[in-house]
Amino acid sequence: MKKAASVPVATVKSVDRMRDWLIRDCLPVWIDRGFDPASGGFHEILDFQGNPDPAAPRRLTVQGRQIFTYGRAMQLGWADCRDKIDSAFNAMIERYRSPDGKPGFVFKVDAKGGIVDGNRDLYAHAFVLLAAAAYYSLTKDTQAIALADDTLAYLDEALTAPRGGYFDSHPHTPEVLRQNPHMHLFEALLALHESTGAARYLGRAGEKFGYLKTHFFRPEAGILAEYFDHDWVPIGGADAMWEPGHHMEWAWLLCEYQRLTGTITQPIVDRLLAKAYTYGVRPPARIVDEVRGDGVVMKSGSRTWPLTEAAKAQAVRLHSDGQAAERLKATFDWMYDRHLTAPDMKPGLWKDHFAEDGTLLTNNAPASTLYHVAMSVFVADKALKAGA
Repeated sequence: MKKAASVPVATVKSVDRMRDWLIRDCLPVWIDRGFDPASGGFHEILDFQGNPDPAAPRRLTVQGRQIFTYGRAMQLGWADCRDKIDSAFNAMIERYRSPDGKPGFVFKVDAKGGIVDGNRDLYAHAFVLLAAAAYYSLTKDTQAIALADDTLAYLDEALTAPRGGYFDSHPHTPEVLRQNPHMHLFEALLALHESTGAARYLGRAGEKFGYLKTHFFRPEAGILAEYFDHDWVPIGGADAMWEPGHHMEWAWLLCEYQRLTGTITQPIVDRLLAKAYTYGVRPPARIVDEVRGDGVVMKSGSRTWPLTEAAKAQAVRLHSDGQAAERLKATFDWMYDRHLTAPDMKPGLWKDHFAEDGTLLTNNAPASTLYHVAMSVFVADKALKAGA
C-alpha cells in the first residue's frame, strides 16, 4: 500500500501493526473460539487462553456487534466467514426477536435460547440496526432492511419519551434518560444510509444530531452529559458526569456526519476533544473512565474501548489536524502494548480494564470489545488509504 506522505512513518507503522494483529490474530480467534456452532451465534466472553464460557448468558448487543464486525471485515477481504455471519444473523432473529410473543428483541438469552432478561433495551436495538446495515452491505438481502425498518418502527411506538428522544428500555426505567444509546442509534442510522443510499436514514440521523445540540452537549461547560431527567436536564447540573471516551466517539461520528451531509460539526468536535484531552487523558495515552463537569476525575480506571474511540477521532482528522498523527500513534501503541498483548494471554484477545495503579480489574476478554477494536483499525486504515 502506498503511504500518505503527510503522515509520519512512525504513525503508519503503528497502524500497520494494529491491522496485522487484527487480521492475523484477532479476527480468526473470535470467529473460531468465539463462535458457538450449537446456538449459531457468538459467545459472550473468552478467558485469556481463548476458552469460552458456554454457560454465560448472551446479550443481544454482542450478537449485533459481531455480525457487524465480521460483515465489515469480509467486505475488506480481511475475513472469510460468510456461513457463520449468515448463521449468526438468522440466530439473532430466531432467538432474540419476540421469543415471548411480544414485539421487539429481548436483551439476553442463555445458551439454549431461554430468556434471561426480557427487557427491550434501546442500546441493544441500536446494534440490531448496525448488524442489519452490515448484513445488507455484504449480502444485499432485503430482509435486513425490512428488519431495520420494523425495528425503528418498534422504537418509535414503544420507547419514545414525551419530550423527545427515547427511554432506555421497555418497560420504561423511571429514573433517567441517557445520551449513549442515542449516540449508537445515530451511528446505526449513518451506517444504514451508507449501506442503502436511502435518505430516510440520514433524515433520522439528523434528528439525533438535533438532540446532541439541544440536549446532550452542554456548551457552557464544553461537556457531553451522560444522564438526564425526563425534561432532559442533566443530572448533576454543572457538575454532571461525562466520559472522555464518549467525547471521542461523538467526535468521530460528527466528522462522519459532516462528510455525509456537509453540516459543519467541527466547532463541537474541537470542543469535545479539547475537553477530553485536557481532563481525561493521562500521557502518553491512558484515558480515565469518568470525569465531573468541573474536571475532577470520578473514576480513574481505564478501559480498552475509549482508546479505540480516540484512535477513530484522530484518524478522521489525520490530514487536517496537526496533532492527529502523533495522538493516533500514541493511542494505538498504548492500546497494543498495554491491552492487546501479554505473555499470559492468547494472541487476539485483550485485557480490558485497569485500575489507575495498573491492577487488572477483569479476568476475561469480553466479546463486546471486538467491535470497538476492529472499528478503530477499519477507520485508521481507511484514513491512511484516503491520503495515499
